[in-house]
This record gives sequence, C-alpha cells and structure tokens, in this order.
Amino acid sequence: MNKDRLHFLDNLRAAIIFAVILLHVSLCYMMYAPSWWYVINPETSIYFTYAVILIDVPIMPAMFFIAGYFALPSLQRQGTQRFMRSKFRRLLVPWALGVLLLAPPTAHMIYLSRHVPMDLLTFWGGEFWTKAFQQSVYWFLSILFWTFAAFALAAKALPALKNARQQVRNPSLPLFPAIIAGTGLAFYLAIRQFPVDGWYVSYLFSFQPERLPLLVGYFALGVWAWRNGWFTEEGYMPRKRIWLPLALLSALAYLAVKLGYGTPGAALFGRKDLLAPAFTIYCLSAMLGFIALFASIVNARGRVWASASDNSYGIYYVHALIAYWTAYLLLGADMSAYTKAAVALAVTCGASWMLSAGVLRRAPLLRKMF
Repeated sequence: MNKDRLHFLDNLRAAIIFAVILLHVSLCYMMYAPSWWYVINPETSIYFTYAVILIDVPIMPAMFFIAGYFALPSLQRQGTQRFMRSKFRRLLVPWALGVLLLAPPTAHMIYLSRHVPMDLLTFWGGEFWTKAFQQSVYWFLSILFWTFAAFALAAKALPALKNARQQVRNPSLPLFPAIIAGTGLAFYLAIRQFPVDGWYVSYLFSFQPERLPLLVGYFALGVWAWRNGWFTEEGYMPRKRIWLPLALLSALAYLAVKLGYGTPGAALFGRKDLLAPAFTIYCLSAMLGFIALFASIVNARGRVWASASDNSYGIYYVHALIAYWTAYLLLGADMSAYTKAAVALAVTCGASWMLSAGVLRRAPLLRKMF
C-alpha cells in the first residue's frame, strides 16, 4: 500500500473534525434546536438548521470507514496485543478522562446558560451523575474502541481475516445498492423502536440507536475496501462526476424529508419509510463524493494539512467546551447570529488547534494518547 497516495484520507479526517466543530457551533444558532442544547442563541436562523441536518449525517460513518480502512494493516503490523494496547491508550483512556473531567463542565453549560442556580462543583458532584449524565463528544471514543475490540476478536477467531492480503478487486455493480439496502433496513428497524435522533445514555455507552449499525457497518466497509485495494494505484477510486452530483441531489432529498418529518402536521410527518433510504443514500454518496474530491485536489501533505491532520484528534477532544463557552459569552453581544457563529467557529478552531499542538501533543503523558 502506497501511503503517499492516501494523504487525502488523513486530510479528509481533519476536514471532518472541523465539520464537527461547525456542526456544534451551528446547533447554538439553528431554528428548532434540541431544547436541552448547551447554549441557544436568542436569534436563530433556518440556514444553520440546514447546515446541522446535512453535516450530521455522513461525518461519523466516514470516520468509522477511515478507521476500518487502516485497521487490518495496523493489526497485521502490530499483532493483536500491541494493537489493542494502542487502542486502549489512544481511545479508552482519553474516553474515561473526557467523561470524568471534561463532560461535567460541558453539561453544566445547560444550567449556566439558562441561569439555573447551581454552581459547577455542586453539579459535578451530584446531578451530573444522575439525571444530567452524558458523555458529551467522548461517546465516539468508547464506541470506536469496542468496534476495534470486536474486530480484533473476529480476526483472532478467523485466521483468514487476520492474514488477508490486499488484492485489487473493483466493486461489483450491486455493491452500493446492497450497502444502501442493508444500512437503510437497519436504520428503519431502529427508528421503529426508538425515537428519531434520540440517545441511549449509560455510564459505559452512549449512542443514537438508529446510527449504531451504520457506524459498525461503515467500519466493516472500510476493512473490506482495504482488502480489495480501494484507493491504491490500480484499485477503485470513486469518481467525482458520479458521486458529487448524487451527493447534492440526495442532500436536497434528505433535507426535504427530514424537515417534513420533523415538522408537526407536515405532509411527510411519520414517513419513516422515506427517512431511512433518504438518510442512507445521502450518507454513502456524500462520503464517496468527498473521498473523490479530496483524492483529486487535497492529496498532499503540505504544512497546514499535515498540522491539521496530526492535531485532528486533539482538536476534537477539546473543542466542545471552547465552542459552548464562546457561544455563551456572545449571548448578549450586539451581533447577528451569523457574526456570532463566525466568531465562535474561528475561536474554537484556533484555540483547539493551539491546545492540541501546544499541550496535548507535547505534555509527557498526554502525547502518548494524542
């Protein structure tokens, strides 16, 4: 595998992290924001709602796909024990620290921004561990760790998987409809049993039930893609002229269905049979479209992209509290929602990047994790 051909995956992963920041900032300024959201600006805009709906769909499946793509060569290179030790150090330890140390002050923003008279220490020692418990953005690390663990166990039980060598095989025509059908069915069955966009929250796991099968499925797709030589010199590369127009069309369709589904009394209200395929078609086409785009125009490890890629994990790790505090401090500012969002986005990206580069990747213990 020629790693020089795969800089675009590192760059895409970094771009996704900045998209996550844009998502979380936009939630503070969107119309129809979740009532519990950390900070909600008095002035809102439907355009931030559009941004939230569209950004929210492909980002985490794409992250799991990229993780799966590199999982098998990493496991073969390190062996099972070293592989799992590295994932424990890189994912499970930061998850525990994040839930214990950073999730409580993040969750306290819900109380602070609504003027609930409870100081942080009282909240941290009491209500956070009961009715206000959440894992903030760190839920992702736990789910990804256990996905890696399940993969390592499967590889240990199936020597053919663990010893598989990369061979170039182009995907057959039915593959992508099969992915959409499989993920769409899983999504549909989940939203028949659980509220759409709802969360299952416990001390160990936190996830959206309808999306968990997609995350695991996209991880498996990433493993399959590496095994079949996708993105190598001779292997399959998605084409921009196919996937980008499909991504645009499916984004518009999903936006219409999502807004129609979420608005009481709308014509599409309750049409879960439309929501599931709209979600999964847009998810796949957006991911492959951006892979095609980045492979063609952002496949170099320049100074800025290299720094963004190297610090993407650390940026993700610290961004939430910075974003919500910035939005909170801007609540009374005489600015439009668009200006506030731009300021919050710039401050969060810059401060998170500096904290990652200057602290997380330099401090003696932390740099082993980040």
